[in-house]
Amino acid sequence: MAKFKSLSFWYGLLLMVLTVSFTACVDDNDDTEAPYLEVDPTTLTFENGGTQSFDISTNRPWNATVEDNANWVTLSKTSGEGSATVQVSVPEGTNGEAKINITIGNQSGPLKTATVTVKSGVVVESKVLYSETVGNKSVSSPWPLAGEYDGWNKTGDAAANVTYAGNNASVRSSGLANTDAYEGASGPNVVFFGSAPANFDIQKIALAEGQTNLKLTFGGSRSSKGDDGQYDNTFDTSKFKVELSADGTAWTEIAYEKNNGDAETPYWIFATANFTLKKATSELYIRFTANESSVYRLDDITLATGNGGQEVDLEGGSVVEPGEATAITIPELIALMPEPMSTGEVIDANADRFFEAVVQADVENGNFTTNNLQVATEGATGEKNGVTLYGSQVDPKTLGLKMGDKVKVTLVKGAAKVQNYQGLYEVTGAKDETWCKVEKVGTANVTPIEITADKLAAYQAMTVTIKNASSNGAGTWCTADKYDTHTFTAGGTDFTVYCQAGSVFAGQTYVNATGDLTGVATMYRSAAQIAPRNLNDVKAFSSSEPVITGVDPEKVSFAAEGGTKDITVTVANGEGKTLSASGLSGILSATVSGNVVTVKAQANASAESVSQTLKITLDGTSSSVEVPVTVSGKSSGEQQTITVDFTPESAYPAGFPASSAEKKTARETFSFGGTELTLMASNDGGYYRAASGDLFYLLIGKTNAYIELPAVSGKKLVKVVAVSRDGASTNVTVGIADTNNGTVAGGEAVKWDNKTDFTYTYSLTGTSVNTAYRVLVTNKYNAQFTKLELVYE
Repeated sequence: MAKFKSLSFWYGLLLMVLTVSFTACVDDNDDTEAPYLEVDPTTLTFENGGTQSFDISTNRPWNATVEDNANWVTLSKTSGEGSATVQVSVPEGTNGEAKINITIGNQSGPLKTATVTVKSGVVVESKVLYSETVGNKSVSSPWPLAGEYDGWNKTGDAAANVTYAGNNASVRSSGLANTDAYEGASGPNVVFFGSAPANFDIQKIALAEGQTNLKLTFGGSRSSKGDDGQYDNTFDTSKFKVELSADGTAWTEIAYEKNNGDAETPYWIFATANFTLKKATSELYIRFTANESSVYRLDDITLATGNGGQEVDLEGGSVVEPGEATAITIPELIALMPEPMSTGEVIDANADRFFEAVVQADVENGNFTTNNLQVATEGATGEKNGVTLYGSQVDPKTLGLKMGDKVKVTLVKGAAKVQNYQGLYEVTGAKDETWCKVEKVGTANVTPIEITADKLAAYQAMTVTIKNASSNGAGTWCTADKYDTHTFTAGGTDFTVYCQAGSVFAGQTYVNATGDLTGVATMYRSAAQIAPRNLNDVKAFSSSEPVITGVDPEKVSFAAEGGTKDITVTVANGEGKTLSASGLSGILSATVSGNVVTVKAQANASAESVSQTLKITLDGTSSSVEVPVTVSGKSSGEQQTITVDFTPESAYPAGFPASSAEKKTARETFSFGGTELTLMASNDGGYYRAASGDLFYLLIGKTNAYIELPAVSGKKLVKVVAVSRDGASTNVTVGIADTNNGTVAGGEAVKWDNKTDFTYTYSLTGTSVNTAYRVLVTNKYNAQFTKLELVYE
């Protein structure tokens, strides 16, 4: 009996173990939905550092990693479960390109991957000149020496004549493999450095004329076994040096940076050296030297063009420090400017240059942009005598500079660049490299130059006065926490007035007036601007008189059934003043209570819409503002509904892009089940058919991408119902617009948070019969559609 009980016990225990085992093998909590992964956007471009974000759409746990040697990229989160938004931060002054890899997987391993490319500052397109993976020819002990090995795998336009040599360096396939340690890790063969000092030479890399800004990368490992039997895998850069030569005789050591790959398995680091040759050479030699015996390995050496960096004098055999400066003028700098939006041009690779100029912005009053130092030639009245120095090294507040300070600017050879950035004449350089030195040498008078508004761009970074400028309205210059811009007109030319948040202009009002306006001329996205230095520069537009500075909303629309809506009026210097309303009649009327005007609309019995103009006046003053008011016409009662379902594959016509790889951007008309829709996308977005399992959906983006809806004969569009999906962007904003991308009443853009309710309804007023309208993406994200329902009447 006891034996029987014992067997029962072990049998029961076996069943429990099996049950636990089978339970543990169930993947993803029995989630049978097909895995999907999308990122939006796929490219983030930073002009000068900052924070942006990308969306991850997935139904699986995910991990995000920044590729090797891009420690300047910081992520707000590196893992999560399901869809998420990840913030990406980049320091100011960073020039470079990096990739963020997002992976989803389960217990069996990775399932899908996606990549977000990060571009920051001035990025030179890199071209690989020479690459060596050490090959995969079978090797064994005794290991072949580097000079005798014949299995090299050299590639690149500069590699044809490359030869190899070494001292105490051999080719081996032993040690920890570098599999997946960094992008492009090749294995299995590596260069092994034996008894120190051991060196490995790459000889006769051919360089073309002008190839002086270069980037060297390589993989490396160090494995040292201690007396206690434990291994030390820390890659000691002080004992592994890299040198360059033009002839294989005189060598110059260069610095390099490594990532933290030696912190965990497989203990391989990825190293990068950015450098600029002081003088071009037709051939380049590279030497790697290990000063510790039998612990260092090397693989995957690549030489490519790049942004440059530390200056290397191959003739003198040393890293060169900046030398004596020679003079250059601001007009000469501007003459060196490359085409707009190029990667910039080094001002002088061989000598420092200097010039003297006068600070233009009134730093003390705050209306300047951080990291922008605007200087102009002293006493100059002709165009192209002003330039903007850009970067954290030249921030005028940090340097303690103010308007009228005379400065000597030294531009470091090989580091300072000129760049035509969207029309802005800019002198700049890398944040982590000393490219400029600014020294105050005195003071000078700043006398504004009278110009016409159409000449602003030519006088950028100079202080100018525009005569007889008109403000075309009233308002507040800016607030304590938000900058603002205002359109003025002079001589038939519109121009923008810029006021920085927190400057002396914060909370100050301007009135509708005509007069002289003074400030520093500048550029923003190829458009001319003027930044007043102080309140005296805009005194012609300042007033203590009461004035209406704004209304919200700026227009009012009603459905045919009528209703009431409030307009909030903002008034400056209006103590003791009252508002009045006029201009409405018939089915429209308005009442005033304090600073709120209530508009009432009775039902419109006509099929035609009613449009009137409400005039709001500040009593006892000349200040007033007009607000358009519209009441839609009565519906005929005969509605027509068009439904487009994007979820079946059969809904998509032949020729429609069937994946992200095939996406289109150009305007094109397609028939979806007999309904013609015209699509157009932004150049950094696109439109295509996407899929989640067996269900399909339409993806389109980004800013100003649209789906143009059909015009129905004798009817007008009154409602749009758009359905998105779980996993779509939670940041995209979408509205309804006319064919000029002007917002339609009731179609104001809203954020699709896509969390619980994926249906977005737009009830439109003021639309016209026989007219096409658009579903418009209004920000830098992609919109996803599973269904559109269009109601006409």
